[in-house]
Amino acid sequence: MPEGPEIRRAADRISKVLANKVVEDALFGQPQLRHQDAEIIGSRVTLVTSRGKALLTHFDNNKVLYTHNQLYGRWYVKRRNQLPKTNRTLRVALHTRTHSALLYSASDIHLLNAHDYMEHPYLAKLGPDALDEHVHWRDIYQRLTSAKFHRRSLASLYLDQGFVAGIGNYLRSEILYEAGLHPLLHCQCHQVLRSR
Repeated sequence: MPEGPEIRRAADRISKVLANKVVEDALFGQPQLRHQDAEIIGSRVTLVTSRGKALLTHFDNNKVLYTHNQLYGRWYVKRRNQLPKTNRTLRVALHTRTHSALLYSASDIHLLNAHDYMEHPYLAKLGPDALDEHVHWRDIYQRLTSAKFHRRSLASLYLDQGFVAGIGNYLRSEILYEAGLHPLLHCQCHQVLRSR
């Protein structure tokens, strides 16, 4: 499953071709979304960003496209009218005059209203984003010592998106390895910090 850094890189690639551009055509491949493409055709993309493992595309008509790649989803950026060579199923196509952003194989896709998109069930439960430059180690320490997360094994804690968003298996492994901490160590923060 793509983790936070991969989704952020996808957002950056998509932003290069969609930001400040008008969506001239759009396609949603899932039956429950097929008629919602009209809501974003003609609108301008104002921001493409990520939050945890979700990619968020903001439009100037107060709509936000939420997508989560899950295990198999993949974004492609192509010149308009060029398709990637893939056997995957097209789920989202956003076309500007010159380029297309194409999402294949993902199934967690929603067109949300900008005023309440953070209430989406996945987004609402996220902790601070691992890639947010404004998150300080003290913020994470405060979460570690809170009743909600205290005394959990580090292996399970680092996969909990409510603890820190965007971390998955490989990042968890790298973090614990670099810190020299055993994955089954339980989060007793004062002991962990004193042992360092």
